[in-house]
Amino acid sequence: MRILYPFAQRFIAGEDRKTALKNIQSIYKSGYLSTVDVLGENVFTEAQASDARDEYLNLLKDSETLHFPLDLSVKLTSLGLNINYEICKKNVEDILNAAGQHTVRFDMEGSDCTERTVNLCLELHEPHNNLGLVLQSYLRRTEADVDRVIQNQISTRLCKGAYQEPADIAFQSMTEVRENFLKQARRLLKEGYLPAIATHDEVLIQTLLEFIKQESIPPQSFYFELLYGVRRDLQKILLDKGYRVRIYVPYGKAWLPYTLRRLAERKENILFVVKNLIRETFGMSKIH
Repeated sequence: MRILYPFAQRFIAGEDRKTALKNIQSIYKSGYLSTVDVLGENVFTEAQASDARDEYLNLLKDSETLHFPLDLSVKLTSLGLNINYEICKKNVEDILNAAGQHTVRFDMEGSDCTERTVNLCLELHEPHNNLGLVLQSYLRRTEADVDRVIQNQISTRLCKGAYQEPADIAFQSMTEVRENFLKQARRLLKEGYLPAIATHDEVLIQTLLEFIKQESIPPQSFYFELLYGVRRDLQKILLDKGYRVRIYVPYGKAWLPYTLRRLAERKENILFVVKNLIRETFGMSKIH
């Protein structure tokens, strides 16, 4: 499967930390911030969870020379969530204690992890105010979770969600997912603490740009967040408009299982990549 790596390179910042940090520096010089994701999830042994923790600790150590903040995106199953809650919590605390100026953000995985992820964030946020969260607009529970992050002033990245979930847990139609995204994004922009609006959906972005202007929301009070290697034209448009743009930068040797799993979970993921590559290549942005 190594033959697929040249394709994956567009969307992965490298297989190793050194290569990823070079790309992160280049992104920063171009005017963007970064959310860094060490690829890997759902480990099965305590040693694997420790290895994942150590990679984040080494990333933090190596980033000391960067002189600008990073947002670390952490999947709790990579730190032992499905092995033992206390082991996972200890690994997270080690990362938080080393984070310094950087933000640590719990990425959101399948719905079987949602409650534990939110609860651990709420538990650790008071002693670690650099801890943030990700919420997914396709989950029916997200409105209640947005209530909690606003109440606790937890920095939250809002995305649509990419996992396959049953109808009693998640909205099944894209219309409902998008409607809920807009509803929760407006709430976070008005009442939340440093939210990140994570979507490439130009209709959603344009609608939110109009809302931001109408409500006189300061550009420095939130971020737009887009994927590494996807819609670089859209990233530039938002940056040129004066908004803060963060790029989601994954790296690591687990790029193949990560990519294949994401593509296999929902056919929309494949369509998303193809559609956005075409739009970027032919300059088909709806936002100007």
